[in-house]
Amino acid sequence: MSLYTVSYLGQDQWLAYEDTQAARIYAYVPNLGRFVLHRQLGQDFYWDNELDWIPVDAATGHGIVEAGQLGKLDGRRHRDLLDELTAEPDHKTLAEVFGAQPVPERTPTAQEFAAAKVSTLTRTAPGTWVTYKVYARDKRRLASVAARDLRTGKIAAVRKSGLRIDSRITATADGRLAVEIARTA
Repeated sequence: MSLYTVSYLGQDQWLAYEDTQAARIYAYVPNLGRFVLHRQLGQDFYWDNELDWIPVDAATGHGIVEAGQLGKLDGRRHRDLLDELTAEPDHKTLAEVFGAQPVPERTPTAQEFAAAKVSTLTRTAPGTWVTYKVYARDKRRLASVAARDLRTGKIAAVRKSGLRIDSRITATADGRLAVEIARTA
């Protein structure tokens, strides 16, 4: 599972969920009580990298939701955005995001996807594991090759970043295979 707090100028703005199989970003909207496809955040995560994306685990994310840390969108100041998010048909319930592992208008290329993950990894502490990609349970060989290629620098974004990383494969709650990466130094 890939969850992030998204901050601007040091202020947490969103709790975001990345569907790593579909390369989509969903934002938790307290007014609606659900995660909604948020194309602008997806644009920033995969291409612009102007906001600060800090990975959090499911327990922390759930705590943020339960504590109401993010606050509701002001219906007067942000009416257009709230209307847009309310009308968005692509959304995830809290149970879907927190209970299981689980489509911007343009799907990022493999290179853009890798660059976004490396960008996120540069902002995490060494030893903090970040989900790179999730594979179906019958794709163990593909997941193993991806983990090896990440570790050995065969992925251009990793090689160009100069980061030393480790990778591993873990099983998700629903039996899929998550390739995870972490900085080693």
